[in-house]
Amino acid sequence: MAIPLGYNALITRFNLAVPPLRQTFWLGVRAAETRTQALDGTERIELPRGRASARQSTVEQLTFALKREHLNLTVLGALFEHRQVLTEIQEWLTRRPTSGYARQAGYLAHWLAGADFEYRAPAGSPRVRLLNSDDYLVGPETSSPQFAVVNNLLGGREFSPLVRKTGTLRELLAEDLRTKVDKAMDAIEPEMLGRAADYLYLSETRSTYGLEDEVPNSHRAAKFRQLLEMAGEPGALSEEKLCDWQNLIVTPLSAESSYRTSQNWLSRPGRLRNIADFIPPPVEQVAPMMEAVGRVAAYATEGVLDPVVAATCAAFGLVFVHPFFDGNGRLHRFLLHHVLRQSGFTPAGVVLPISARMLKQLDRYSSLLKSYSKPRTELLDYRLDSDSATICVTTPQPLWLYAYFDATEICEFVLQCCKLCVEEDLASEVEYLRSHDQTVRELETWLDMRQSKLNSLIDIIVQGHGSLSRRKRNFVEELTDEQVGRIEEVVARNFVKYIDQQL
Repeated sequence: MAIPLGYNALITRFNLAVPPLRQTFWLGVRAAETRTQALDGTERIELPRGRASARQSTVEQLTFALKREHLNLTVLGALFEHRQVLTEIQEWLTRRPTSGYARQAGYLAHWLAGADFEYRAPAGSPRVRLLNSDDYLVGPETSSPQFAVVNNLLGGREFSPLVRKTGTLRELLAEDLRTKVDKAMDAIEPEMLGRAADYLYLSETRSTYGLEDEVPNSHRAAKFRQLLEMAGEPGALSEEKLCDWQNLIVTPLSAESSYRTSQNWLSRPGRLRNIADFIPPPVEQVAPMMEAVGRVAAYATEGVLDPVVAATCAAFGLVFVHPFFDGNGRLHRFLLHHVLRQSGFTPAGVVLPISARMLKQLDRYSSLLKSYSKPRTELLDYRLDSDSATICVTTPQPLWLYAYFDATEICEFVLQCCKLCVEEDLASEVEYLRSHDQTVRELETWLDMRQSKLNSLIDIIVQGHGSLSRRKRNFVEELTDEQVGRIEEVVARNFVKYIDQQL
């Protein structure tokens, strides 16, 4: 029978109410190490007997976790609430004052839970970094003389995403997307770029509402475009600035002058569901968490993090905190553009259609959001009134439940979206415009049709992959079949490359 190790063992031993681990270690019965991946992506690693002891102390399990596993601040935050664990860490520090793992445990217990220890690192103790920069993206360094530990976590105690240097992430970062954006923009003449930008703004506006299964009216669409045009304005994120942005994209009745002042929640539409799909952090955590989100956003302009990674961590941090009652989803996607433009990743006047890319991969986008929201909400007991108008959460909502999460897959997803926006979407729109212009020039030599109708006809034929369907034939009933055929031939010839890209 396999025996849990590391975080897995500590969760079992202290009955910690934390989200399930994505990777668990066990002491197995086989002579060799085995790894098993489940359909949901979780991994089970069984170590052979002799690689670890079947009866390990709390300190030994904590050492295993810090040595072998990805840093999990959520589990450690829950663990350090137990006085017995703090007592054992004090004994560990006393017994082995130079131990790097003991010092890390002591520092993290102090940082996460405010624990105090009678300890000072002996003179000459080598400094220990919480994150190895070979394995993780790291933040600015802050030293603790008491423990001789260097805190290089992203963000701060109130919000700290973890980004692992997976093979996929390394490859995406090596793409140097910022340079690709610059080259793509330089290769497009200003007039053409301006026309392409109009389409990109429209696409991003429609798609950000589409992700919420909404179709905005012209006024709401104009307001969101106005917000997109404001992206990149100088200055740090602040409550006042976020409120101003939120007020631009919601109805006057939903406008807010501060972060929310009561508990909110998300539910899917339906009759009498009385079920919360996500319960965000309590009110008292919102402001400090959002301040830390702002610090992560600033990493993009400070050169601490790749702009896309910084923008992603901040934007998803915002939607996880859910600081407003309405508009959080659109605001979180806007924040991506704001940070990217503020850092110079995208030039003024241009947006990448990131939301359009997300909409094309809606299942993955939703899955990434649920990977944070679902396991946390499942740990909470709550009551919704019969009208689902108010919620009462009856279990604790500690900071460690919300402030820490692994953002690796989310960063990979947004980097991939940006890569496709640059390499395919921007190029595709320019290709469309050039093909359109050439088509119009050829058709206007013999076809007398008002410009707006001609533009629509070209669009319809392109959507039909070079032909006008019988169902749409009445759009130009004044034309003969021969004339329609000539138009189809011109469109198909000029748009052949564009149409092939869409297939």
